[in-house]
Amino acid sequence: MKTALLTVALVGFASLAPAQNPAQLARCLHGRRESADQKTRREKAIRAAQAINTAEVVAVGPQKPRYRRPQDLRSLPALPDGFALQFNLSADASGYSFSIKDTLDACHYAIFSDQDKLVYDGTPLSTAFLMPVGTR
Repeated sequence: MKTALLTVALVGFASLAPAQNPAQLARCLHGRRESADQKTRREKAIRAAQAINTAEVVAVGPQKPRYRRPQDLRSLPALPDGFALQFNLSADASGYSFSIKDTLDACHYAIFSDQDKLVYDGTPLSTAFLMPVGTR
C-alpha cells in the first residue's frame, strides 16, 4: 500500500515538472547553449527594456511621476524579430509594467520591468496550466 501511494505521488509530482528531455532543451533559444545570433537578439531586447525605462525617466522628470505608453516616447529602439512587447500603464499613470517575450523560444524566455527600473529576465518555472474547478 505504501509503495502504491509513493508511486502515485511521484507520478503526480513528475507531471507538474517541466519537460526536460534533450529534444526540449535543444529547442530553448537562450541559456547555456545559446548561439551567438540568439545572444545578440536577447541583448538587443534587454537594451530595448532599458531604453523604455530611460525614456520614462526623461518623460517624467523630477515632479510627481506620470508615465506614458511606449508609442508616446521618443527614440525607442525596435525590438528584435520575434520579440513582443506588452505594456501596462496604471489607471492614474503613476506606474507601469511591461514584458518583452521571445515568441520564437519554446522555453518562453521573457524580460520584465516596471517603474522601479530593474530589468529581470528568465523563463517560467513550469509549463503546467491551472484550470478552474468545474471546467474541462
